[in-house]
Amino acid sequence: MTLCDLIPPKKTSGIYTLNISQQPIMPELVFFIQKITFQGGIDCRTALVALIYLERAKLNLPKGAVGGYDTCHRMFLASILIASKFLRDNHCHRHMASIPSTWSHYYSYYYCSNSTNATATLSNLTNRHLANICGGFFPLHEINQLERAFLKLLDYQCWVTDQHIQQFVLDHRVDFSL
Repeated sequence: MTLCDLIPPKKTSGIYTLNISQQPIMPELVFFIQKITFQGGIDCRTALVALIYLERAKLNLPKGAVGGYDTCHRMFLASILIASKFLRDNHCHRHMASIPSTWSHYYSYYYCSNSTNATATLSNLTNRHLANICGGFFPLHEINQLERAFLKLLDYQCWVTDQHIQQFVLDHRVDFSL
């Protein structure tokens, strides 16, 4: 399952639509994810919880749902923001060592010049911080909207246990190359 499998972009005459004069061209999704995870200080546990949220969201989508050109980016942002907030509010995750804590060092050589202190904010995203990291692609009011819409899509079911995470990793071990 990829992020874009959740909601396929709207098609017109067999090609993906994008009105360049009205919509900014989004960065490649993999680059965007790397940038957000490093500059946001996202640890592995937060990323896994976000993936669980994306899987839950997929199950709750109406049949035949179609997204816009930036839907994958939006779904990623909402899931990572909500996962970060859930784990920040649920302090017990800090004491569990079953999942490696961070992958920031893997991407540090890409973003060192752009990030002043990424390690100080590990998995401590706020809506404003995420809007700043997005570099103008998604202003604060859109981040707020994304969060509310994604929570509604999840039916506000944000609770994830260590067992949920372990089962998710087991179910997707091939995707993770484990």
